[in-house]
Amino acid sequence: MTPEQRWSAVADFWPLASASQFIRVHDIDFHVQIAGTGPDILLLHGAGASSHSFSGMAHRLAEHYRVICPDLPGQGFTALLPPEGVGLGRFATYLRALLEALNASPDWIIGHSAGSALAAQLALELAHRVRGLMCINAAFQPFGAMAAPFFSSAARWLSRSRWLPQALASPTLRWRATASMLSDTGSTVTALSSRCYDTLLADPDHIAGTLRMMAGWDLPPLLDRLPELNATVWLVGCEGDRTIPPRRSLAVAPALQHCRTLRVPRLGHLGHEEHPQTFVDIFHDMVSRQAIAG
Repeated sequence: MTPEQRWSAVADFWPLASASQFIRVHDIDFHVQIAGTGPDILLLHGAGASSHSFSGMAHRLAEHYRVICPDLPGQGFTALLPPEGVGLGRFATYLRALLEALNASPDWIIGHSAGSALAAQLALELAHRVRGLMCINAAFQPFGAMAAPFFSSAARWLSRSRWLPQALASPTLRWRATASMLSDTGSTVTALSSRCYDTLLADPDHIAGTLRMMAGWDLPPLLDRLPELNATVWLVGCEGDRTIPPRRSLAVAPALQHCRTLRVPRLGHLGHEEHPQTFVDIFHDMVSRQAIAG
C-alpha cells in the first residue's frame, strides 16, 4: 500500500486533513500539512510521531502565519528511505528541497524532541538566516553520553530487520505499545491523538522509519556546531516529561549564542499536544521579544 493509499484510509478522522497534500521532492513523496497565510513557520515533529502532533498549535498559528508541517521521511505518510539514506544532514537536505518547492523561507522553526535537533541542523544549512528556534523537550542527547554507543548500535541493527516492524505492528503487540508509549511520556493526550498514534504503530513502514531515524541520528557533529548557530533559541522543557526531563532537554543551553530556557509545569513530553495554547503563547512571546531586540 502506498503512502497516499494509507492516507486515504484515515483522512476522514486525521487532524487538519483539509490542509494535507503530497509533494514530490527528489525521490520521495512528502506528506505535508500547510495552513494559513502570512510569514512562514516550519514545524518539525519528533521520532515516532507525525504532523498530527502539531495540529493544535498549527490550527492556532495559522491565524497569523503560513504553517508548514511535514511528516519526516519514513514517518506518518511520507515515503520510507533506505537505512543509508537517513540522518540529520540527509533529512535537512530533503527539507531544504521541500521548502524550495513551496517557495518558503521560514524565519521561525518549532521542533519537538528529535525535531529540535533537526531544526538546529536545518538552521545551520539554510541560505537565509533563521531568526529563531523554539525547541520543545529537545532531544539533543536522547540517550545520554554513556549509553549512546550501545543504543545507536542496537538501533542500526534493528533498523535493517525486515520482520521486526511487521511484528511490532501486529494487533497483539500494538495496543500494548500505544498505551505504554503514551504513558511513558508523562502526558495525557486526547482520544483522537491516541487513535493517530495507534494508526501509526499499525504501519510497519512507520515503525521501520522510526528505527532508521534513531539509527542514523548523528548528533555529535551537530553538537560540535551548535556554537555557530546565530539564531535565537528558546529551549522549553516540561517538568512532567518522563522521556526527556528538563535537566537533559535544557542542558545544551551553554553551547548556544543566544538562548533562553523555560520550564513548563506539570505537562509531559507531549505537552504541546496536551495544551497547545501554552506553547503558542510562548512562541508569540519569543517573536515579540525578538522584534523589540531588533
